[in-house]
Amino acid sequence: MTRVLNSPWLVCLFGGLCVTCLCVASGCGDLIPPRPPIGQPAAPTTEPEGSAASEVDAVATEDQPLQESFEGDWNACYVYRFGSQVVGVSEIKAAARIDSVQFAAATEAAYSRNERLIFRTGKASFVRRITLTSVESVDGALKSFQSEVHAGPISSTARGTRGPQKLAIELSSDSGQETLQLDWPAETRGLFALEQTLRRRVIETGETRRLPVLMPSLQSIGLIELHCTGDASVPMFDGTYQTLREVDVSTFRDGQQVDSLVVWIDEQGVIQKTLHLGLRLESFRTDRASADELFRRPDDRRVHFSVTGSLRADADPTEVAFVVSDPSRSTSEDDSGEFRPVDADGADVVLLPAVAGQSVKRSGDAVQVMVSTQAKTPTGFEADRSVAEPIDTAASTLLDIRHPSVTRMAGAIGELPIQELAEQLARLAQNDLSLIPQGELRPASAIIRSGQGGEMDHAVLIAALLRARQIPARVVFGLTRSEATGSSAENRVTMHLAAWVVASIEGRWISIDPMTSQINRADQLCLSRPAGDADLNVVLAQVFRRLGEINVEIRGASYGD
Repeated sequence: MTRVLNSPWLVCLFGGLCVTCLCVASGCGDLIPPRPPIGQPAAPTTEPEGSAASEVDAVATEDQPLQESFEGDWNACYVYRFGSQVVGVSEIKAAARIDSVQFAAATEAAYSRNERLIFRTGKASFVRRITLTSVESVDGALKSFQSEVHAGPISSTARGTRGPQKLAIELSSDSGQETLQLDWPAETRGLFALEQTLRRRVIETGETRRLPVLMPSLQSIGLIELHCTGDASVPMFDGTYQTLREVDVSTFRDGQQVDSLVVWIDEQGVIQKTLHLGLRLESFRTDRASADELFRRPDDRRVHFSVTGSLRADADPTEVAFVVSDPSRSTSEDDSGEFRPVDADGADVVLLPAVAGQSVKRSGDAVQVMVSTQAKTPTGFEADRSVAEPIDTAASTLLDIRHPSVTRMAGAIGELPIQELAEQLARLAQNDLSLIPQGELRPASAIIRSGQGGEMDHAVLIAALLRARQIPARVVFGLTRSEATGSSAENRVTMHLAAWVVASIEGRWISIDPMTSQINRADQLCLSRPAGDADLNVVLAQVFRRLGEINVEIRGASYGD
């Protein structure tokens, strides 16, 4: 599951509550104002002298055998808040079900969680979506689980099945597939252990519970420790206060504490609020309608990118000057005294490609980029001088140009001059497809069959149609200006991860925007020009990860008026 979200992202999973954030902020005093416990706390539990209470491995299996009965059907919605901003929602459900093998009523419990949460890394932001299901015995023993994680264009799945003493896990992501097995002691809990234990058996003031659980990395078994500190007056989402029972939750792996969370529960053990201490991320229980109202993200499949600088909102630029820097790259001084970016082995790193309408020039540890609607190259800049290759008109996994549906659609436009033909094919794709949020990239034939596609799907289809008519074409990835928001006087620029098409027309490369059919837009910045037969899903994942490392500044623009 977390293979999608490697460093610098931090993922902390406690039972069905997944608390996630990008940046770790220190301190949380402003989120937990001073509030003495309500009433007198019970005497804390004590350990005999010389006991191993502080040694996590020693107590991992002796405190809490599986003796808790199913808590009954329930569901709960939560909104996540960072500071004053609502950054996500989740819904958790539990329901008894019939065992499909024994065909006996109420021998299993099915749990599910659907979560959407905003991530920010560098200048990029996106909504990560998780769907998790888990099947367990009524006393809390894990039987199987399935997880799907979508982060920008990257997706991963995980499936787990428990045997007598092992948990078999299958992981699948853009980096490949992996199978592993974990030793699975009988008392180990699954991914909803926190909610289960709090709802099934009241935790008393001063009580400490320790539960061995599957860690969210799916690589090891860890331990969560719950310690109830007593009743407290707790600030809620609407500014009111509620008297709730406070429970400190710590997670340990290999004897080391790796995370901490505070949860507040009502008299039935239902979690009403959580606070992740390191991340300053809160969650509050609410109803589904309120959650949907508080977290409206109609474009939650887009990856947004913040740039410095401005463009006029009332006109399309004919030239835009960008400066792109990559602080994550080290630099090396060459013989001329100029610093250039290098990788870990000291090899030069190509920060940006020269591509249709886009000229580049290295300047110290940054790259100057001029994108123009005109076929001209500024002095000292490198232009795209590549020539089309046979592979640029060949079939590939996604550009399946020999599929009957692709050849039929490409043939719907009669013979025209080559550039006009390219423009008409782009308009055909634009007109025939309904626009939907972008999912995983699909073959052109599948896009045609569905009759709908995201922005990147449009680019895939246009490239396939061009190749089917023997026009060399490639799909490229980069940033394109998003639709203007707010007052036009602000001139604030937001961009998003996008794909478009470059095509070779009479020996010169042009770019084609898949959403407008516009030729050579100047407010696009190409970050990768894949080879003609490249695996586009792999390249897209690479570009997505790189967004967290770069800075983009708009230095100026021309409008031709």
